[in-house]
Amino acid sequence: MKRACVVVGLVATTFVLNSCLWQNYVEETVTHFSLSNESVRLVEGIVPDKLLTIVIRSEVADENNEDSTVTLTEGELDDGRLALSRQVTEPTKVVISMKLGSEGDDPEVTAVLRPNAAINFVLIHDVVGSKDYYKLRIKGIDLRSMDPKSRFSITGDLSQEKAFNAKLVYVSLHAKPSLLDGTGETIYFGSVVLDEGEFFLDGDLEGPTLFTVKIYEIGWFREVEIMHAILEPGVDYSVVPLGAHGKYAVRADRDSLHAQLITSWQFDPKFVELVNEWRTTQNNAIRNAERAARIKHEKELISNFKVADQCDHVNLTYDVKSEFVEPYPYAFKTYMDQVVQMRAESLRKILRDTQDPKLARMIFELSWRMIEEDETITERDEVEKVATLRELGQRMNQDFVDQYVTPYIESTQQTRNLDLTYKSLPPGQVAPTFTLPDIHGEQVSLLDVLRENKFVLVDFWASWCGPCIASFPALKELYAAYKEKGFEIVTISIDDTIEEWADASDEQDLPWIDLGDSDDGEMKGFFAPTRTAYGIRAIPSEHLIDSQGCILHKQFSTKELDKMLSSLLD
Repeated sequence: MKRACVVVGLVATTFVLNSCLWQNYVEETVTHFSLSNESVRLVEGIVPDKLLTIVIRSEVADENNEDSTVTLTEGELDDGRLALSRQVTEPTKVVISMKLGSEGDDPEVTAVLRPNAAINFVLIHDVVGSKDYYKLRIKGIDLRSMDPKSRFSITGDLSQEKAFNAKLVYVSLHAKPSLLDGTGETIYFGSVVLDEGEFFLDGDLEGPTLFTVKIYEIGWFREVEIMHAILEPGVDYSVVPLGAHGKYAVRADRDSLHAQLITSWQFDPKFVELVNEWRTTQNNAIRNAERAARIKHEKELISNFKVADQCDHVNLTYDVKSEFVEPYPYAFKTYMDQVVQMRAESLRKILRDTQDPKLARMIFELSWRMIEEDETITERDEVEKVATLRELGQRMNQDFVDQYVTPYIESTQQTRNLDLTYKSLPPGQVAPTFTLPDIHGEQVSLLDVLRENKFVLVDFWASWCGPCIASFPALKELYAAYKEKGFEIVTISIDDTIEEWADASDEQDLPWIDLGDSDDGEMKGFFAPTRTAYGIRAIPSEHLIDSQGCILHKQFSTKELDKMLSSLLD
């Protein structure tokens, strides 16, 4: 999997796993334990040989109202059991941990131990490559509430859904600080392992809070379902089917903010029908049925693929062209666009009818997170974001609009413009020219570099971009192999400061031309004009350009670059 660092500052950050690592993933063992007010007990499974001791500890307030740690038990299992040396007399937050004779942190999990109730939990042993990984998780029922007045609960019976019947499927709740100004807390509940497809979780909240409810498989980090809920004290929630094709939603048991802001439109028959159509057309059989139409679509676009007059000498392969034509408009994508549009318009209607700035902000956060965290990227995403931001601006004071709303609108529009620019510069088009300083302040022109070489790789990077730096060793090998044959590399740093760029450039000891997108000694960072001219949203972002300034290919691996250079220069 190709990795990238997202560089659009106000747009969602993309986290990408190294798939090569997880191809070696092996789920090893799951061992089930139970903790009561009397003992820790092995329920079923194999206890790892590396397990040394189990520790149960709690924090209690002393006479000075200061917290101190109390150990309820610490020791080894004896015939599958470890007695507690101290018991609790009221619901008490405890930490369950296991000391293992292995490298890495000892796994632990928090829970609330009650005098007359047991806690089921599991020790999960994974093997990735040659390394062992251990995790502790609560299983099935996780009761966290300590105050009946602040209590909420959420439950789900997903046993009929095949996707939830894997051995290790988890549910978690995550509240995040505001996208606009960073206010608000980060709150986690879970992760709870489904027990035969079921879970129950409760906790305490001070007031209505927007949560992302996520169900996923741990081993491969595959997200099975993402939902959103506004949880508040005194309300019980359940995860229920949305439509007939494996989608789910959260429903409240009474009138609540969740019912007003989400359920009111989410279970509208028109919306449910759209979800059904989307899921139906997403079926592999239907997508395969569209295969002939897709091939015809691609062939027509590829046969009409146009290059700039200056680049009519460029001979692009069928495969290269196919990477840069407009993708086939699958039916499921059309329905997903409509889902995004109807969802956002429904929330904007509610936003339009409220005069409460706090509620307006929550509606905006809900709409934005639904777009950012849903399953696909659609053509409607940026349009709906801007429309919702504009509506929010009508409900907030001018200072707030100037400080938060307007910058978000500008950033979102810039993201859209970057996408359009990137699409307008496929292979066969003329690369934007630039003149930028090197680390010593000497100005270097792309046109001059092109005149002196047959082919030039333009590659954007930054000191904070791990994938960029990870690519340098392979690029150095290619540079050494092809430099004397007419190949040059120009890297462009988009760091925030000259110091960051200079330190990283010196540390990497780059043998090629390394430039900084700066002016008058100041780096442009996020607003780097060269990055904007190329439409770059994520780095590294590679462009192979010939001596006449024409783009031959872009966004490729070092292996692909080696193959191209071998064909062109050997």
